[in-house]
Amino acid sequence: MTRKIWLFIGTILLCYQSAVAENLLNPIVVGSSVSPVDIHSSPSSLEVITSEEIKQRGYRDIPEVLNSLSSINISSVGGFGQTTSIFTRGTESNHTKIILDGVELNPGTLGLAPIQNMSISTVDKIEVIKGSSSALYGANTIGGVINIITKEKAKSLEVSFGSWSTNTTSFLTGIDKNDYNIQLSVNRKETKSLPAKISSSKRHSFNTENLLLNLKRKINNYEYSSKFYISNGNTQYDSFGSNLNQNHDDYFYTIGTKMFIGDNILDINYVKSQNKITQASPAATDFTKTLRDKYDVSYTYLNKRHITEYEITYTKEHMSELSYGTRYVTDPIVKEYSFRSDYFMNSSLLNYGLRLTNHSQFGNFTSGNLGISFLTSSDVYSINFNKAFRAPDATDLYGYGGNANLLPEESYSYELSIKKLLKKDTMVRGTIFKTNIKNLIEFDSSSVQYVAKSKITGFEFIYQISRLPVSFDISYTYMVPKDISNNQYLSKRSKHKLNTNLNYSINNKHRINLSLIGEGSKKASPFSDVELGSYFIVDTNYIVNINNSSVKLSLKNLFDKSYRTSHDYNSPDRSFFVTYSYNY
Repeated sequence: MTRKIWLFIGTILLCYQSAVAENLLNPIVVGSSVSPVDIHSSPSSLEVITSEEIKQRGYRDIPEVLNSLSSINISSVGGFGQTTSIFTRGTESNHTKIILDGVELNPGTLGLAPIQNMSISTVDKIEVIKGSSSALYGANTIGGVINIITKEKAKSLEVSFGSWSTNTTSFLTGIDKNDYNIQLSVNRKETKSLPAKISSSKRHSFNTENLLLNLKRKINNYEYSSKFYISNGNTQYDSFGSNLNQNHDDYFYTIGTKMFIGDNILDINYVKSQNKITQASPAATDFTKTLRDKYDVSYTYLNKRHITEYEITYTKEHMSELSYGTRYVTDPIVKEYSFRSDYFMNSSLLNYGLRLTNHSQFGNFTSGNLGISFLTSSDVYSINFNKAFRAPDATDLYGYGGNANLLPEESYSYELSIKKLLKKDTMVRGTIFKTNIKNLIEFDSSSVQYVAKSKITGFEFIYQISRLPVSFDISYTYMVPKDISNNQYLSKRSKHKLNTNLNYSINNKHRINLSLIGEGSKKASPFSDVELGSYFIVDTNYIVNINNSSVKLSLKNLFDKSYRTSHDYNSPDRSFFVTYSYNY
């Protein structure tokens, strides 16, 4: 991107950002736009957690980070390493697309991205789009997008130990010169964890090893890049009273070229990825596997006030599974043609896009979005409309209890937002949202599949202040996630959620953080009167910085509250961790 275009974009953003003293309140993100934009000017609802905030707040893994955000409910079937579900704005757990450095992690079988296996030490920032962004990110974004971006210029060593015999080690190193960058990240985590179910007779351990290699080279008007990621490990779990264990084997590699043609950009990428889970018992044969080959070509056109990106994507998938004696193999092909555009005006930002999808099993679908923000010196008023879809995954269609006649889920949603600058260091955001979904694929407590319509309405409020030596934020979400076909609430999604975080810098070396998460009661499963009770959890984190190193003391569930995020499954009680980090 040439200097004059960047200067133009910067000028537009400064119309709003000039009044904001702390970029921590209003960071620049990619989000749901073609061009970088600050989170308050964006028509979409965005939240960002940086690596510095992850360190200050003592987050141990990706699910803990996401649970600290408004409008997101996290459900886990036990302790570390157990399957974790994300419910964004009341939508289903497979309606949120998880992206790591531009690569989708959601498998085409179970639909749940393995975020519990990922290392948090490699994360530079996490951008969360709440609400669909199908024009930019494609299918499976009915609920939103979680965009995980890893560090590119980091050299550090980190070791940690704590409760449940939990040990983690992380090593990051690299070379950064004018025209090339190499980043290597290696991580290992192991824990004996806790018993997965309340009836379990033993603790269920977990281990994972991750490696990420990022290569980037610039030559004249070209930029070449490649990434390689691998995650291997083992998880023990409770299956109907039997203690079993399974291996995960995930990887991806990418090859990409960018060509800068005047003010425009041609981007060509290839991605190969695998998500695989196999039962580790010698006599077991069950497994689930997704393979993807994705070819992507995009062209970004820039002029004085308009930035438009055109994209063609071809994806070949292979999904196979053997579960409870049911075996299937399917090889769908997905072709996508899309464009999205940002149009900058003196006091407004228009964002719109359209995506045409041809799925070899389900035919043609059209999705897209239209959003506009009106900017003043201190306020932003936004409205955003979205249409999205999700094709049934292979397990929905052909797995145990599946239905080969299912139709794709389709959603229509909108949101209205007001973002207000009270002072240069204080920001308030309020958003109302509504999502209608037809052909919603659900499973009851006996894993029997059924189809329904749902309507989800809600309101979220966020207050942030950054006034040294204190930073404070509080968010509250009220939501009504309803299955209107059966006149019942959708399970594992609470009506009320409260998140607060207080960070105090005692001096340049010492910092303390206190956070609270509160959730109201929620339905444990469809067609059941069982409820998961309301709870409040308080965590505290203390950091001592010593030259290029730091020591972090984290106390989780300070008051040792008992709570459940899944029926009959344990959640962590009070726990303590010590982390030492060295930057070189």
